[in-house]
Amino acid sequence: MSEHFEYLVRAGDPELVLARAGLARRQAELLAALVADGPVPGGFDRRQVHVQARGLAAKRRDTVARVAPEVQRILGTEFGPLFLRYARRGPVGGGYRADARAFAEWAAAEEPSAAWRPELERWLRPVAVATRRRPRPRS
Repeated sequence: MSEHFEYLVRAGDPELVLARAGLARRQAELLAALVADGPVPGGFDRRQVHVQARGLAAKRRDTVARVAPEVQRILGTEFGPLFLRYARRGPVGGGYRADARAFAEWAAAEEPSAAWRPELERWLRPVAVATRRRPRPRS
């Protein structure tokens, strides 16, 4: 049993511990169905879960397009379908900017012969920061 529920065991209510553990498991199953292409848990309307999952993936795609419009421009019409394939791998990790970069890295690896790959790889490379040299003091 998870350490998360230890305080309940000490409080002497094992039924509550089991109920919360079961709820946590069901929530994790539903989350996987919504954002990671997992199976729809029993007791949920399959069609409705799929509709919600598509809506969440589209919202995530649109948000990534807003924070990294260059990636959408580079990928053109392939952006949407590629992003939806990528999004099935799991939820956002590290925020939307990190998600945009992870998506670009995934797309470059997933489509090695794509015409847009060289431009996407240039976008992925960090820009060198120019530093201004200070003149050395004369001795």
